[in-house]
Amino acid sequence: MYTQLFGHYLLNKGIIDTDELHAALTAMTRIKAKLGAVAIDAGYLTAEQVEEVHEAQHTADKRFGAIAVSKGFLTEEQVFDLLARQKNSNLVLGQALIDFGFMTHKQFEDALNDYKRSASFTDGSDDENMEREMMHILGVDKMEDSKFFSDYILLFIRNLIRFLGDDFSLGKVQRNVTVSMNYACRQEIQGDITASVAIGGTESGFIGIAARYAGEDLTETDGYTKACVGELLNLQNGLFAVNMSNEQNIELELTPQVSEEKAMINVPANGIAINLTFSFGDIKIVVVKK
Repeated sequence: MYTQLFGHYLLNKGIIDTDELHAALTAMTRIKAKLGAVAIDAGYLTAEQVEEVHEAQHTADKRFGAIAVSKGFLTEEQVFDLLARQKNSNLVLGQALIDFGFMTHKQFEDALNDYKRSASFTDGSDDENMEREMMHILGVDKMEDSKFFSDYILLFIRNLIRFLGDDFSLGKVQRNVTVSMNYACRQEIQGDITASVAIGGTESGFIGIAARYAGEDLTETDGYTKACVGELLNLQNGLFAVNMSNEQNIELELTPQVSEEKAMINVPANGIAINLTFSFGDIKIVVVKK
């Protein structure tokens, strides 16, 4: 969830704009975080030291880690640690922004440190800390029925990352409004809890959801596309129902999914609409507790 939180922070602070973020998100699938960015995040190197190693690479045919060790910036053990971190790095968004020239290493370092301080993160922060920060950013922790919304939305975001990818950022959160979607899929949750849920967005966003979920190259909003989006929504709600039964002894049932075009959805105070920007387009998640 690091990508979503850090991208939201950079936008809110005006460090990057929406076009720059979208370009970086689009490039994330083909970019790997370089050792310099990973070293800055780990606190092993400063931006100035990273730049010095990069300069040395222009005249020496050596790897980043080897040069950093020769300069006394890193130990061999730290290089091994950084290589392990690089394989599972959450820093691809930052690397993309650096590669495009939207940020320097120094700007990345400053923004990353400021973000960690503002979010009370440390190098050892776990997913639970990030999830709390995300719920705070979305304002879910201040909502009535915050437990329900937190459990549901965190599960939804985990499933988006699992089935669609993590190349998206958090956008605007809306309540007490009517939101519009070019294409949407809805489903009702009934039983001990009653709620209405929808996912959709622009045409490119809706097709992108289906294409990612199906693992196919889809280009039209036909019946198959709508079925794929509906299947993702049904999977999300089915998992939520299982969790509620196992953890809180709450029994829920689901109605069949319904697809709509030019959907207008009322979001009251006890509801939330979350805008997400993927590299393939914009989508919205709407959850209303009744």
